[in-house]
This record gives sequence, structure tokens and C-alpha cells, in this order.
Amino acid sequence: MAVLRGQRAYDGAVETSGLTEIGFSEIVQWSILIGVAAVIAYWVYRSMDHPLLALTQTPAGPRPTRRALVTYILVTPLLVTAWWTFFSLVLIVNENALNPAQIVIFPIALIIAIRTLAFIAPRAAHELAKVIPIALVAFVILDGNIRNTEEMGETLDQIAEIEITIPALLLLFVYDYALTVIWYWGWIRWGRPRWQARKARRSTR
Repeated sequence: MAVLRGQRAYDGAVETSGLTEIGFSEIVQWSILIGVAAVIAYWVYRSMDHPLLALTQTPAGPRPTRRALVTYILVTPLLVTAWWTFFSLVLIVNENALNPAQIVIFPIALIIAIRTLAFIAPRAAHELAKVIPIALVAFVILDGNIRNTEEMGETLDQIAEIEITIPALLLLFVYDYALTVIWYWGWIRWGRPRWQARKARRSTR
């Protein structure tokens, strides 16, 4: 068991500034913490970097099945909520200089930015969705400045006093549906077939 300066026994918290001895429990705790955080960050990244509506190749072109469409409609709000929770928790847990309003705004802005890029610049969305979640988790772990329970409670109380308007919530939860409609009908059904046909005509000249 590790012993803290001042004869305090290790109590299982993630604070390590006073540790004078490293034991089995500390290694296991941090290994589990890093492993779980990395898995969650990877899942967030992999679920954000592409359009969520699954398409199946048919003779007429890529089309969603009825099951894929229903799954997309039902699952998207759950994913958005999970992304919002993840980014918010990371910012709440880390003892940073952000004020409560910024802790509310930044996760929503990140989700909107990454989801927009997923449709108009997939490669950029892939990189951004990969870097941001993992970087945030790594920063919290390596920085080590984690709020205690009382500080988290105060931060949550301050956040609870901030009203998120209906238009802002609609932007967060409906935006992906709007992007998907534009992407599917504007690009998959109309734009890409015409672009491919034009490209084929040029190649035969």
C-alpha cells in the first residue's frame, strides 16, 4: 500500500501528488482508468467520423433499407446524447479555466463541427473526431488536475443555472437529420450519379 506524506493512507483517489510509494493498487487503478477512457474515446471517434445512415448497394445505386432507416432515426438521438455527455464530463472532471457557459457551449459546438465535416469533408472529420476525444482524455489523465466531488458538484450546479434554448437543442438533435437528408438526396441520389456520368464521358473522349 502506498503511503502519502503526512501519514495519510492511499484512499483510492486519482490524486498522486503526495504519493511516496507506488503499489499494486495504484498501477491497477490507473491501468483500468486509462484503458476504459481509451475505449470510450475510441468509440466516440469511430461513431462520429462518418454519416450514420447505412446504405446498401443496389442496381439503382446506394439505398437505405427500411431497417437501416428506422435504426438511424432511433439511434441518432442516443448517439448525440452520448457524445454530448462524453465531452461534457471530460470538461467537468478536468480542473480547467473554462467557465460554466463554455463547458455547455464547447461540447455542442464540437459535435456540430465534426458532424458537418463528416458529410462535406470526411477525411477532415475522421482526423478531428480521432484527435479531439483522445486528446481530451489524454490531457485529463496526464495533466492530473481532476476536480474533487465537491468542486464537480459546484460546477454542475452552475451549469444547471444555464438555460439551453429550444433552438439550441433542436440544432444539436435535429441537425444530423437535416445533414443526412441533404447528403442523401443532394449527393447520393442526385449529385454523385451525375458527377460519375460526367467523369465517364470525359474518360471515353
